[in-house]
Amino acid sequence: MKSIKLMIFLLFIVNSTFAQSKKETEQKILLLEEKAKNLDSEIINIKTNLINTVTTLGLVSKSNTDLEKQVKDQNILIEKLIKQNDSLLIVFKVNKEADFVITPKNEEDSIIFLIQSYYACKKWEDRLAYVLKPESVKPYMKQYYSDNYKSSIIKKDIISIQGAGYQTNESFKVVRDGSIIIYCKKTNDGFKIDWEASYGYNPISMKTYKANLSTVPSEFRVKASIGTNYFDNYRDAQITHWNIMTYDEDGNVIYCYITKSFLDGKKIYEILKDGESHDLILELKIDATEDNSGGIGIITKFVKEGWSKE
Repeated sequence: MKSIKLMIFLLFIVNSTFAQSKKETEQKILLLEEKAKNLDSEIINIKTNLINTVTTLGLVSKSNTDLEKQVKDQNILIEKLIKQNDSLLIVFKVNKEADFVITPKNEEDSIIFLIQSYYACKKWEDRLAYVLKPESVKPYMKQYYSDNYKSSIIKKDIISIQGAGYQTNESFKVVRDGSIIIYCKKTNDGFKIDWEASYGYNPISMKTYKANLSTVPSEFRVKASIGTNYFDNYRDAQITHWNIMTYDEDGNVIYCYITKSFLDGKKIYEILKDGESHDLILELKIDATEDNSGGIGIITKFVKEGWSKE
């Protein structure tokens, strides 16, 4: 009887264990089925992405092919244009050599090269490489070119060099377009442009000086010629004074007087007696005893002929 009970008990335990094992197996199967579904979904997504990638690669390949064709066509067009322009390039080269100095071979070429390079600069700052005392004149040039700078093409046939065989530190003039004077100097670093002289630069403008009615003598770069304006205070001075009309690059005029007995007055007259206008550096002051516009002045000193102080 005990044996039968033991057998029944053992069968119960086996059945319980089997039931539990079966339940666990079913749960694992459900999990595997869920993973299988997810995997199928991932596979579908991968296939879709693969199809899209293949499609994109096809479009890119076609685009690259089209691009290569365009580049090839452009290269062919460029080659045709180069061949068509060969003769024009030859003509241009000949004209360029006739109008412009590319490689200076002598003194004249070097001076022309200086003038052409200076005026051709695209920015005013680039002109500093061609002028005397670049750091000193830089602020003056900046002010001068603040709103009116432009480059120019200067051909050889409008450049006239005054003289030849210059020594180091010797100053000279170059005339452009028959009337524009460019002051130059030969230095140890080659030929340079005297910017202050060439542009008639004055530390204080004649316009401001006139407005201030200044009686303190000041130096000015002016254009001067013999004048005939003898105002009331000087009407009887025609015998004793010369009237010198002075004006700056901006057209500001001061009618000045200097005594004929004054040595500097005689020097000025000898320069101006040809009736032409000359570049002079003069020291003058305003005479406001008759006119309060600043338009009448007295020359107190003749500094030099020309505008170069170098």
